[in-house]
Amino acid sequence: MGNTQNLDLVQAVAKFSKYCDEIESLYEKSPLFIEKKGSSTCILNGGATSALQRLISVEVRKQAGIFFTSTDLADRVAKQLSPLLRMGVDLFDPACGAGNLLIACTRYLPSGESFDDTVRIWSELIRGYDLFPEFIRAARLRLAIAAANRHPKEQINLENMKTERLFEKLKTGDVFHAGETNPSTCVVVNPPFGYMPAPKDCSWGNGRIQIAGWFVERLLRMANEGQHLVAILPDVLNSGTRYKLWRDTVCSLVSDIAVEQAGRFDPDTDVDVVIVHLIVGRGKDGSVEWPDNLPQTKGLTRKVSDCFESHVGAVVPHRDPNEGESYPYIHARTALAWQILENISERRRSIRRVFKPPFVVVHRTSSPSDKYRCVGSIVNESEEVAVENHLIVLLPKDGSLESCKQLLESLKHTETNDWLNHRIRCRHLTIPALCDLPYYE
Repeated sequence: MGNTQNLDLVQAVAKFSKYCDEIESLYEKSPLFIEKKGSSTCILNGGATSALQRLISVEVRKQAGIFFTSTDLADRVAKQLSPLLRMGVDLFDPACGAGNLLIACTRYLPSGESFDDTVRIWSELIRGYDLFPEFIRAARLRLAIAAANRHPKEQINLENMKTERLFEKLKTGDVFHAGETNPSTCVVVNPPFGYMPAPKDCSWGNGRIQIAGWFVERLLRMANEGQHLVAILPDVLNSGTRYKLWRDTVCSLVSDIAVEQAGRFDPDTDVDVVIVHLIVGRGKDGSVEWPDNLPQTKGLTRKVSDCFESHVGAVVPHRDPNEGESYPYIHARTALAWQILENISERRRSIRRVFKPPFVVVHRTSSPSDKYRCVGSIVNESEEVAVENHLIVLLPKDGSLESCKQLLESLKHTETNDWLNHRIRCRHLTIPALCDLPYYE
C-alpha cells in the first residue's frame, strides 16, 4: 500500500473518534452507570460495530480488513476460555479493534471490591494491540464501562475515566513489530480478513493468501508452550483445498485443536467463519490432525470417488479461443437442475478436453444457505460434450446412465446437505469435497 493510500486510510479511520466522544459525553451526563444502564448495554453490545458502519465506509473497511466481532461470536470465543479466565489468567488480543473480544472475556474475569480495584486487576491481566489509536481509545473506554457495570451502585469519579489512565497495556502499533514476546496464557483474536501477497518465507502458499492464515501462523511461532489461542477465521482456511498446507503447518505447532462451525460472520458480512481453539505445543509433528467435524454417515462405507471420476470442466469461455472441433456445449446457465440433458443445441469449438456421456455435472458455485448444496444434472448426449469450468464433471466408472440417476438422487439427500455444510462452508464446491462425499443409494 502506497503512502497516499495509507494516509487516506488513517484519515478515514480517524472519523471513529466521534464515537469515542459520544461515549465520553455519557460520562458527563451522569456519573452513575446504573442511571444509564440502557446506554452502557448498547455501548458494550453492538454499539461499536454500528458506529464503525456509520462512520467508516464499507470500501475502507474492506480495504483494511476492519470487521468488528459480533456480540454473539465474541461470547462464543470467551466461553471456550471461561475456566481459565475465572482463574484470573492473563489475556492478549493482538488485533483488538474496539475491544469486543476483550469485553466478552471480562465477563469471566475476577473483579475487585470497587471500580478502581476492578480496573487495576483487569489492567494487569489485559494486553492488546491495534494499528489505529481511535480503536484503542474506544477499547479503553468500553472496558471501563464494563468494569463500572460490575459496581452499578458506585458513583464513579469522572477523573478516573480518562482514557490515558486506563488499561495502559492496550497500545497502538503492529504486534509483530513491537519487539515484545507473547507470553500470555490466553490469546483471543479476530485477525484481519482479506488477501495479501505471500511472503518469500511462506511455506504453505504462494500468490495471494489469506491474511488471517499468515497472522495466526506468526502468533503461533512467537507463542509459549501451553498457550491457548482462540481465533475467528474464514472457513476457507478450515475447508479450502488450497489451505491444506496451512492446516498441516498449524498442526505441527500445536498439541491440540478444536474447530467449531460458527456460520456467517455477521448479518452484513457474507463470509462463513469457524472458531478455532489451539493449544501451543511444538515437537509433536504428525501426532495432531486437523479435525473434520463431519456428521456420522450411518454405517455407509462408499463415497462418490468409489463410483465416479471427478474433473473440472475444461472450457474457460471468455479466455479460450473458439477454434478446434465443434461439440455440444453446456455451461452453468444451461445445466438445469436435476434434469437429463439430451439433444443439446448450443455448440462450441474447443481444443480443450471433452467428456463422453453419460455423466453428471454439478455447479461449483454453492452456498450453505442454498436449499441444495450440490445441484446436479445428467448429460446424456450421443457425442462428446464440451463443459464450462464452472461445472464439475462426475464420470461413472461403470459408464452407465443408471449410476448417474442414482447419484442425482443421492445429491438430493438431506444428509448430503448436512455433510457438505460441515465439510465446506465457502461459496464453491471442490473436487476433494465431492470425492469424499458419502454415496447414498
